[in-house]
Amino acid sequence: MRTTRLPSLLSSRYGPLLVIQSAANLLLAVWLYLEYTHNPFMQAYVSNAWASVWPEITIGISAVIVAAVILAFYGRRHSQSLPARLGSKSKLEDLEEPSNLARLDMCPFCETPLRPISEGRLQCRKCRRYFKSSLPKMAY
Repeated sequence: MRTTRLPSLLSSRYGPLLVIQSAANLLLAVWLYLEYTHNPFMQAYVSNAWASVWPEITIGISAVIVAAVILAFYGRRHSQSLPARLGSKSKLEDLEEPSNLARLDMCPFCETPLRPISEGRLQCRKCRRYFKSSLPKMAY
């Protein structure tokens, strides 16, 4: 069930201010419409302003629509895999658990043998990533 916050907002201390501002905005919008319909000078001004600004407005609206579509597709693609990602651990977290540290001998990213660099530290020979290990330092 989806709930809205409007009833709680209207019952707050800002509720009367919200109602007054909404009524003022509605009154100004009605006044502007009536002024446009009855004033030929305002009609000429609006038509001239619209003629000079419409290319920018259409480009802006098109950009907003394209961005919304891209975000919708991106959100749909990644929202389905998010619970799976949150429910399972990454390969690196699995390898860093104390019970699995001794078995780490290959890089989980590039499958290259790791070389010991100090006590408890390993480094991948290819991608140069560092890993922790419970094995003691080995002689070269």
